[in-house]
Amino acid sequence: MITILHGENKIKSRDKLVQIIASLQDKNQDFNRLDAKKITLPQLEKTLAQTSLFGTTETVLIEGIHSLPRSKKKDALIAIIPNAQKDVVLWEKRVLTPTMLKKFPSARVELFKLTNSLFSWLDLFSPQTSVKKHLRSMDEAIQANGEHMCFVMLMRQIRLLIQVKDGGKPGGAPFMIRKLQQQAQYFSLDQLLEIHSNLFEIDQKMKSSKGFLSLKQDLDLLGVSLYS
Repeated sequence: MITILHGENKIKSRDKLVQIIASLQDKNQDFNRLDAKKITLPQLEKTLAQTSLFGTTETVLIEGIHSLPRSKKKDALIAIIPNAQKDVVLWEKRVLTPTMLKKFPSARVELFKLTNSLFSWLDLFSPQTSVKKHLRSMDEAIQANGEHMCFVMLMRQIRLLIQVKDGGKPGGAPFMIRKLQQQAQYFSLDQLLEIHSNLFEIDQKMKSSKGFLSLKQDLDLLGVSLYS
């Protein structure tokens, strides 16, 4: 059986991959984890066809095969997966198109999307939004997308706003740039730089496990600080 985990919400899809690995370990089932950037066609053919000496079931986990540069090698790697004699899990950090998915007609596919609630919260992130509305919007975004994904996307949003406020023009659709320009008007450059510094401190606390608050609590405080 082939399982495909894909979508823009890489944190939730990665969590699902970790759950699958934990389940395999609990059942004492073997698995082979492969990075698509490092494998060759002969290696993948051997891995997908190889049987265990003890007759145990092995699952093959392949990460990022559809993110490889376009090439004959990439096409060949993808082409042999549907004929695998083992269970295969494909983890992709992007949304696969219907054409890509069509090559795996019997696969179980799970799409991990970024929801509208996340983008609504990011658009509302400004002192012009009431505290109550801001916190309610953030709670909805976190519930649907996870607190870590919300944190990552807020960091990205603040960097884009800094770029716009500093006179730059980020890439993207014209309507997205107009929305950023409108939002940037509600901040001074110093305010945006301070928010970015606060986000960086939160990130460092998470990585060093030195924070006393949960990530959601830190985001709550950051949101409230907009109005102080």
